[in-house]
Amino acid sequence: MREEESSRFLLPFRVTMLSINRWVALGFLAFSSGYGYLAFTYRILPFERFLAMKPNTLPIGLAVAGMVCSIALLLVPEEQSSGSGEENKVLGSDHKYLESPENYEWGKGAGLLILAVIYALSLRQAGFLISTSVFLIFGGLMLGERKFWILVPVSCFASFLVWYLVDEVLTIFMRPWPMIIYQ
Repeated sequence: MREEESSRFLLPFRVTMLSINRWVALGFLAFSSGYGYLAFTYRILPFERFLAMKPNTLPIGLAVAGMVCSIALLLVPEEQSSGSGEENKVLGSDHKYLESPENYEWGKGAGLLILAVIYALSLRQAGFLISTSVFLIFGGLMLGERKFWILVPVSCFASFLVWYLVDEVLTIFMRPWPMIIYQ
């Protein structure tokens, strides 16, 4: 009797509740809207006014792309199961994680956060190339990659490519080597 009353009371809330994907899309829409507003109202310097790529061009594009993607996720209808049987029940990829918190991999998440903090603190001392390569290698190891002959060259090449694009193409100086070399 008590379960019937509670299910009867919660029925309107179940109909109006959003799935986790829609909540994330709604949050991403709010974030992208705020980011777009800040990027659009960013004051550019007088000499930047006539540049082809202004400092706020890419952030505005990212904000618009984020808003378009999140609106698309909000407008796409959710798949409903037609039958009431257990075999017709459609489970989302996030359903098993939402059932209980012990399904999360908390150790990997905390380890990656700690690794990111160490990476941010070591950028100035170790230089971009070394600290980024080490971060990518240890991050890959934490996530389960065991092919060192692939992981090490790809990490080093990716960090060099990012450094080259930022430093040489965009002409934004990033210290590639450890600080001791520059003293």
